Order: sequence, then structure tokens, then C-alpha cells
Amino acid sequence: MKKFGLFFGLAVLTVGLLIAAEVQQRTIQTDGETFALSVPKEWPAFETNKTERSTTYYRIGPADTNYSIQLHFNNRLQIGTNRLDDSMLDRWLANTLEPVLSTTIEKEVKTERFGTQKDGVYARLTDRSPKTGEYRYYTRGVRLIGTNVLVFALVSNDKDFSALSNTLTVVESVKVDKDKDK
Repeated sequence: MKKFGLFFGLAVLTVGLLIAAEVQQRTIQTDGETFALSVPKEWPAFETNKTERSTTYYRIGPADTNYSIQLHFNNRLQIGTNRLDDSMLDRWLANTLEPVLSTTIEKEVKTERFGTQKDGVYARLTDRSPKTGEYRYYTRGVRLIGTNVLVFALVSNDKDFSALSNTLTVVESVKVDKDKDK
């Protein structure tokens, strides 16, 4: 039995090292901060894009898959002029998703907390009738990173929640890069 325990422990350690070896830390420089985040090594470079209102967002995710992630850092047009705090996250997210409920299967926005500190919240909605080539699921979330606010969106076709799991892992890894001045 001790041999099995030792073998199992080594197997878990080896898998953990392999997974860790496949993750790479990258940075995103916004107007006010530099953020570090961990993503799988094989993911292509981030795309920097602008919305119709000329606000910057970053598209990340694996190439040629059934999902895409967008990250919006400290975007005042998205979060409004009022400062978000932890007690407001669920209500803020539900309010921002309320207008799209008419096109989804869901009748109400159900928010879920995530992260080891439960400092993030997301909601996943299902498109009632996606057209060919469109994504079926839309997830939106928000996470506080110190005094910074990260709003993220995921569009996907993952019935098994794998893209959502990957997205939450990446979002939870985001932190202010303290080494930017070194």
C-alpha cells in the first residue's frame, strides 16, 4: 500500500510539473498599469482591439478553437463612473446582462462567484437560436484586482464547460505586474 501511495504521489507531482511547464506568464500594458497573467504556452500572442467607442480590449485564447476571450481592464465606459466594490459585483453583472436576456434561454441572470478569494463573479447565458457559425454560449464576468477592475467576456460552444474553466483559470491568474519597473 505504501508503494501505491508513493507511486500515486509521484504521478500527481509529475503531471503537475508537466502542466506547469506548459503555462507561460505574459503581460498586458494598459494606459495605467501592467498586468501579468498565465496562459497556456501554445496560445498565440494577444490581439489588441478597439470597440466602436474606441476603448481598448485584449482578445486571447487558443488558435482555431470553439471559443474566444476578451479582457477589458479599468474600462470606465463599461464599469461606469462609480467605483465597483466586492458587495456590488453580482448586482452590477446582473444589471449589465439584463438587456440580452430576451435572446437567451435563461429567464434570469444567475451569477456565480469564482476564485480562491471569491473576488470574481460570472454569469453564463445560452443563445436561444444561434445562426450557423455563431457561438452558442456567452459568459460575462468581472473580477477585482486590488483597485483595478477586469471585465471579461467569453463566447464559446463548449457544452462541457471546458472553455469556461480555462477562462476562469486565466482570469484568476491576472495580477498587477510589480516587476514592471525592474
